[in-house]
Amino acid sequence: MNEIHLKYPRVAVACGGTREEAVRNALALVRDDIRAKIKGHVIVKPNFLSSVTYLASTQAGAVRPVLELLGETETDSVIIAEGGSRSTRQAFERFGYHELARDFDVQLIDLNHKGFSHSLTLVTETRGTHDIAFSDSAAGADTVISVAVAKTHDAAAVTLSLKNMMGCLRRVQRPRMHGIQLGTFAEEVGEFLWNVIEDHSWIIKAISWFVFRVVHIKRSIEQMQTHGAMPGLLSQVRAMAENLVRLGEVLMPDIAVIDAFEAMEGEGPGDGTPVSMKIAVAGTDPVACDAVMASMMGFDIADIGYLTLAHERGLGVADLDKIEVVGEDIEKHSRRFKPHSNFPYQKRWREAWSK
Repeated sequence: MNEIHLKYPRVAVACGGTREEAVRNALALVRDDIRAKIKGHVIVKPNFLSSVTYLASTQAGAVRPVLELLGETETDSVIIAEGGSRSTRQAFERFGYHELARDFDVQLIDLNHKGFSHSLTLVTETRGTHDIAFSDSAAGADTVISVAVAKTHDAAAVTLSLKNMMGCLRRVQRPRMHGIQLGTFAEEVGEFLWNVIEDHSWIIKAISWFVFRVVHIKRSIEQMQTHGAMPGLLSQVRAMAENLVRLGEVLMPDIAVIDAFEAMEGEGPGDGTPVSMKIAVAGTDPVACDAVMASMMGFDIADIGYLTLAHERGLGVADLDKIEVVGEDIEKHSRRFKPHSNFPYQKRWREAWSK
């Protein structure tokens, strides 16, 4: 039996008048659990989906209490590291991380421009396999702390502490997590161009708009051709669920912190709308933390493929009856989030590979 099932994991839920206060209160509730996990070289991993949109990215206020706790704990080193979807450099600058780095004497590392000599095997949307490279810095860490933002998602239903680890993957290869195969030449050209334009947010916004429009058109055509069956989207949803679990097998965070002071609903992870929750979640079982947060967002865990698979494969606990929640009453703070428009297909994730 997996050790994690011998004792129910504890997940802290706390509220606060500010983002920083909510995270600090959550950490205090599970302080001993977290300190027992911390050792050696520590990476604090925020989420920078955007370098300009505050709602889509981890703010410095959510990270400050984590660094305070690390300052009370014996470590060899601490870095804040992320591979942003856009410009990590701009995100560090715009979201207050330089002040944070000075206050705590820690380095800020852009994973997009570090080594990627490690890899893991993913599945494609057609059930084949291919590899994806991931960060040497993340692979070499003794302790990984994921500081995520609570958001809805277009393929995974929610993006929380485990999905945040996608920022450790080679940026140009991240579509592979969706099961998409672009081809090596397209990826290499794309990576070169992306590195050139990453600091020009308006260019990236224009390109992103074009890409999303193309995807939307392709899916609309598929929906008409299949009378709503959408097998292509279902396959990508299932691939994402499977691949997030494979990512967790290699890069599961040791500690999860989820900032839901102001969460995102609707067309997440980048274009959703804010939901004021004024809470934070923390614990040492990221799957359990994600399950509690997803439940508080109004989702049935069975509808979220990666959480169901992670639980079934012993990577963590997603059964709410086997999680000890400490702190706030989760029913009191729960909201029914508006899901992404793809959600009717996301919750059918098991159907994709049923034959």
